[in-house]
Amino acid sequence: MNSSPFSGSGSPQDAGAPRSVRSGIDPLVRSRLMLLLATAVTVVLLFVPYAQQLLYPLRLFVTFVHESGHALATVLTGGQVEYIRIAPSGSGVTYSVVSPWAQGLVDSAGYLGATLFGALLLQFGRLSRWRHAGRAVLYAVAAYLLCVVLLWCNPLHSGAFTFIAGLSVVALLLLAGRFASPQVAEFLAAFLAVQCCLDALIDLRVLIGLTANDLGQNDATNMAHAVGLTPTFWAVLWALVAIGILTLSVLSYWRGTSRRKRQVPMGAGL
Repeated sequence: MNSSPFSGSGSPQDAGAPRSVRSGIDPLVRSRLMLLLATAVTVVLLFVPYAQQLLYPLRLFVTFVHESGHALATVLTGGQVEYIRIAPSGSGVTYSVVSPWAQGLVDSAGYLGATLFGALLLQFGRLSRWRHAGRAVLYAVAAYLLCVVLLWCNPLHSGAFTFIAGLSVVALLLLAGRFASPQVAEFLAAFLAVQCCLDALIDLRVLIGLTANDLGQNDATNMAHAVGLTPTFWAVLWALVAIGILTLSVLSYWRGTSRRKRQVPMGAGL
């Protein structure tokens, strides 16, 4: 065992119709529109000055997700998580005690875990026929992050910033779920999914640059030390796997939210 850091109103005859018919838009179609809008807003924000400062809580959230990937992999392979620490810069580190055979799995679980988390969030768009699906997603994400903070972010070891930052992001998610309208909550859930996916890819791009220029210790250098080959090889491999995961998730989401033919009751129109 060793210890290592990882880094409108309707007519009376419409009263019994499904809500999607009365509202004039299929919920699955609305889900797609929300995702496209969230993607467009994300792209626009890339060109807005100081947007990164406004999105700072999201940056911290993605880092918590990344580090929780290391922590979950440690637990699933029989290891022990000591603590997670998040820096004000948005970087993070997870200290775990793991078996040598599990080192590669734990090293890979950060970037790929964040990618899987974003891919999973995309699939919640399939729940759009449920009016409060967006709120449910925000509450579920808040509950997940709260578990991470309570389990592995003891302020005595992780530091006050990690603990306070984690609880602050949880509070923001809970407030959004509580006070946002169902439509706004649905948009926020889609925006959160897009941000997680985009940040995972951007972080991997940065990792490739770091490894290519041999700049500092990171998950890829830890992987190379534990398994072999070069850090750049692992950074590129993780990026390709992440692109594959997100591609499959988007295709699955798009098929799952395709507008199906409505069933016409027998005798309708007679």
